[in-house]
Amino acid sequence: MAAFAGGDDIGAVVAEIGHYATKIGWAGDDAPRSYFPSNVAVLRQEDKLRRIQGVHHDFYTHPIQRKTFDDGNWETCNPINPTSGLMYDPDSTQGSDGLDLLRDFLHHGYSTALQQAKIEEHPFLMIERSYNTPAIRQQTLECLMEEMNVPAAFIAKDAVLMCYGCGRTTATVVDIGHSGTTVTPVFEGFAETKGIRRSPTGVRAMDQLILERLDALYKTKQPAAHDGIRPLYQVRPVQQYLDPEGQTLPRPQRRPSIHFAARMELARECREFGAGAAVNITDTAFHAPSKSYTLPDGTVLDVPSVDRFAAADLVLGSSPATVELREQHLEDCRSNLKKIIEKSQFDDNEDDDEEKSEKDDKFSEEAAVGLSKRRNKQQATQKQKQQPSRLFSNRQMNRACTKHLQTLLDDQLTAFPVASMVCDAAYRCDREQQAALLGNVVLGGGGSCLGPTEQAVPDYLRDQIESLIHAHTPGWRVRLLTPSLSERAILSWLGGSILGSLGNFHEMWISKQEYEEWGSAIVNRKCP
Repeated sequence: MAAFAGGDDIGAVVAEIGHYATKIGWAGDDAPRSYFPSNVAVLRQEDKLRRIQGVHHDFYTHPIQRKTFDDGNWETCNPINPTSGLMYDPDSTQGSDGLDLLRDFLHHGYSTALQQAKIEEHPFLMIERSYNTPAIRQQTLECLMEEMNVPAAFIAKDAVLMCYGCGRTTATVVDIGHSGTTVTPVFEGFAETKGIRRSPTGVRAMDQLILERLDALYKTKQPAAHDGIRPLYQVRPVQQYLDPEGQTLPRPQRRPSIHFAARMELARECREFGAGAAVNITDTAFHAPSKSYTLPDGTVLDVPSVDRFAAADLVLGSSPATVELREQHLEDCRSNLKKIIEKSQFDDNEDDDEEKSEKDDKFSEEAAVGLSKRRNKQQATQKQKQQPSRLFSNRQMNRACTKHLQTLLDDQLTAFPVASMVCDAAYRCDREQQAALLGNVVLGGGGSCLGPTEQAVPDYLRDQIESLIHAHTPGWRVRLLTPSLSERAILSWLGGSILGSLGNFHEMWISKQEYEEWGSAIVNRKCP
C-alpha cells in the first residue's frame, strides 16, 4: 500500500450505483465525471459465467434493434432491487443481475469519462446504502477484487458520506431517493442502524402519481386515447421510420417494460420542469395558477395546482388522501418483502445438506463480523481449479439476507411523513445523542430538489420537525443542512470525493494482499 500513501497521489475513483443514476468520478472533484441512468435495457442469455449478455443505455427514443426495428428480447433492468433497495437479485437462484450490471456500469463509466484510467491501477471507493447487509458487502468486494482487479477498495455508507458532504460527523440524514425515503442517524461518523427508518415512497412514487394525473388530463383532451400519454417513439414522424431502401416501416411495438419506462421519463420531465411537483407552503398555494406542459405529440396540458402539489405531498404531507396513498405503497412493499422471504425459505429447503455445508460459511454471521480464520490460499486455488466455471449459486445469498429483510419488514418500514420519520429515528437512539441528532438534519437526494424555491423543502421540513419536538423539548433547535440544488442529488458522492481525497485515508483501504489473506469478510472489519 505504499503506492497510495499521499492524498493527491492516490488518484482514487469514487462510484455510487443508485436506483435512478450511477455516479463515477475522481476523488477530490466537485462533481462526478460520469452520470448516467441506472435503468437500462438488457438481453438475458445465460451462459456459464453471467446472465446478462448485452446492456443498452439509450433505449427511450429508438428501438434497440435497428435492423428488425423492434426490441427483440430486450427488457428493462435495474441493479437495485426496488423492494429492498439493495444490489440484490432475489428472483434468481443462479447468477445475479446486480453483479453483471456492476461490471458493465464500471466499464461504461471508465470508458466514457475516465478514458485514461485503468481499473487495475486506481484504488476504488464504493458507496453503499446504510442498511446494506454484510453478505452483499462481501459479494461486492469479491467482484471488485477478483473480477474488476482493483488494487485497493473501500466501501462506505451513504448517510455517513452525506454528513461529510455538509461538514458534519453527527446528524440525522434524510435521503429522499428514487426507490424510497431513508432517514439514518449518524453519530460521530458511524451510522446508528437501530434508528434507520425507511419509507417506500420516493421519487419513483412521485413520478407514478404524476403519470396518473397526466393520463387523466390527457384523456380530457384526447378522449380516444385509452392508453394515456404517448412517449416520443410513438409520435415520431413517419419519415424517420425508413429502412435502408427507403421503404416505410411500421411504428415499433416495444416491450411493456420499455414502454412504461419511456412514459415514466415524461413524468420525470414534467416534475423537473416545475409543472408536476411543488411544495405546498401555505393553504393559499392551492389557488395558484396552473402550469402548462407540452407532450411529445404537441398536446398542451394545463396542470392545476392541486395536481402539482400532490407529488411532493406524497412524501412530506399528512392529508388523509396522502396518508392513504403512502399506506398503499407500504402494503405493496410489505407484500413483496414477504414473497422474497418465503422464496428464500423455499430455496433453503430445496438445497441439499452438502451444498449448504460447503457454501454457507462464506456468508455466515461469523464471517460477517470479520472473525473468520485466514483462508488457506493454496487449498482454495486448487479447489477452484477442480471446479468448472459456472454461475455462482444465489441461494446462500438469499439465506444470508433473509434475517436483514425480516428486520426491514418488522422494524424499519413506515408510512410516516418525512418529519415524523426524522423524529422517530432520533428518538430510537440513546437519550444523550438525541439533541445533537435533531440539532443537525442533513437533507439530500433527488426528491429534495422540489420547488418553487431552493429552500422550499428545507423550510417546510424544519417547521414540521420543530412543531413535533417542541411539544416535549421546547428548548431544542433544528438546523437543516442543505447544499445547493445541484449538489443535493449527488451529496453522498461528494462526501465520498472528500473522504477519498484525504491524505491519511490510505490507511483505511483494503489492499489486495489483505483481501487474499483474510477473504471478503475483512470488509466488515475495515469498513464500518
